[in-house]
Amino acid sequence: MTLNDLITALEAQDPDRVLPLGFHSPHSSRWDYSELAFEPAVDVRVGDMLADARSAVDATYEGYKGGIYRMRLSTECHLADWGDVGESLGSRFLGLMLAAGHLTGPARDQARALARSTRER
Repeated sequence: MTLNDLITALEAQDPDRVLPLGFHSPHSSRWDYSELAFEPAVDVRVGDMLADARSAVDATYEGYKGGIYRMRLSTECHLADWGDVGESLGSRFLGLMLAAGHLTGPARDQARALARSTRER
């Protein structure tokens, strides 16, 4: 999924919806330094994710082993902590994140607990 695709998908969502698993903190991906990664985040607003995605357009980030990389709307996106390879952030993955934002009660609590345990590994 490109940064443009990600921004477009997030713009179509309720910015105030809180997702049990989302992302924040854009940075250069260790998978490919010229690609963009976001760190996983728990209980994050869609609007905050959109702001982070927009902030990455034409921003420059230092690669894990050096070099400066500019992110464009055509840049591919990943979900990864700084220094980790992580995984591609594709439309299915984003769709699951967004769908989890509609969960309520025990199902939402389970999704939140899963996101936290995954984040702590």
